Amino acid sequence: MARTYRFWYLAALLVALVPPGSRWLLWPRAAVQAVDPAMAQAGEVLFKRNWKPKDVNCPQGDGLGPVFNATSCVACHNQGGPGGGGGLQHNVTVFIVRRPGQNPRQGVVHAHHVSGEKYKETLQNVHPDLPPVSQPTLDLLVNLSGKNGNCLSFPQGVDISQRNTPALFGAKWIDEIPDRVIVAEAKRQQMKWGMTPPSADEFPVGRALHLAKGRIGRFGWKAQMASLSDFVQAACASELGLGNPGQSQPTPIYAAASPRAANLDLTLKQCDELTAFCASLRRPVEQLPKNVTAEQAAAGRKLFGTIGCADCHTPKLGDVEGIYSDLLLHRMGANLVGGGSYGDPPLPVPDSSDDGISPSEWRTPPLWGVVDSAPYLHDGRAATLEDAILLHGGQGARAARSFAALTRSDQAQLLAFLKTLRAP
Repeated sequence: MARTYRFWYLAALLVALVPPGSRWLLWPRAAVQAVDPAMAQAGEVLFKRNWKPKDVNCPQGDGLGPVFNATSCVACHNQGGPGGGGGLQHNVTVFIVRRPGQNPRQGVVHAHHVSGEKYKETLQNVHPDLPPVSQPTLDLLVNLSGKNGNCLSFPQGVDISQRNTPALFGAKWIDEIPDRVIVAEAKRQQMKWGMTPPSADEFPVGRALHLAKGRIGRFGWKAQMASLSDFVQAACASELGLGNPGQSQPTPIYAAASPRAANLDLTLKQCDELTAFCASLRRPVEQLPKNVTAEQAAAGRKLFGTIGCADCHTPKLGDVEGIYSDLLLHRMGANLVGGGSYGDPPLPVPDSSDDGISPSEWRTPPLWGVVDSAPYLHDGRAATLEDAILLHGGQGARAARSFAALTRSDQAQLLAFLKTLRAP
């Protein structure tokens, strides 16, 4: 009798999977777009430019600011070359404030103002009980030591966290992964773990973030942007104060600050040139460093899959080899939380929507080039790759426990494999 039940179960599963499987095989692949060299070269000049107030490259707008975090893209994106990640000193401070009976407001606490120190945004502008600090160090916001230390006590309803600068190497390949591939990966994970919902913490079941116009998020720590172009335009506005067709420059978070300019700072062509430069950045490849042998790397790669790291850090996604990410949102536990938006306050927060992003949800960061992009995790709290693995909670806790249970020799082999994932 048991054999009969198993037969019909397998038959039903086959019937369910054959139609989508055939569609998958017959579905045309996305066309790979070549990057225009002239556009990329012009974009590189803009990427490395030190922007100024009333910049000559912004004839219609007010140039840099009024609030900003850096004066150039390369100031933050520089590890391993222009377009790489950045250190803790370039972390972006974001906030969200929820008050009873009011729409939540969220945004960025910018580190600088074109009019000087007097006009800089501070934590006190977010809530009067917080100190007047514009660039809080990470230990003010996160209890890194496990003891209270310097960590601030936040008023009820206030959430402040930071975002570390992500590397942009290989962004073109991420941009060209079809939405259906990301959605299919989410469904595959759910089926693998017995239809466990992505809202559970027990198993690594991620979810694709569905955005406006049916698009799927893939860029940003919260997968909140669907395309490389969206990412570039949001960063230009939020980091440099350069308003553009995709996103207006941010409004300062306190009333006494200068109003934002009515005209845009960047044209669509300039944004396309910046996007073309980012798209021209080579994707990382696996390279053996001098202190790692081929045998160590191979053994470490096998362990990477065996202990569960590859459940989320998928080695191949669609046609993209070596990405080591599923680009999905995963719940990472109570110790890895962070609210706030990389956007313009105030913004509605979809508390009741299935697509509202949980504070503990983070997009799986691609690991290609990871060894050249320290520090790690969303706010850079992990100084080393070993620290980053051990700090995984929630849906990453199983892999973290498995790594901790390995012998020191096996841990060293897994880390040796990760050291082959270098920036180009």
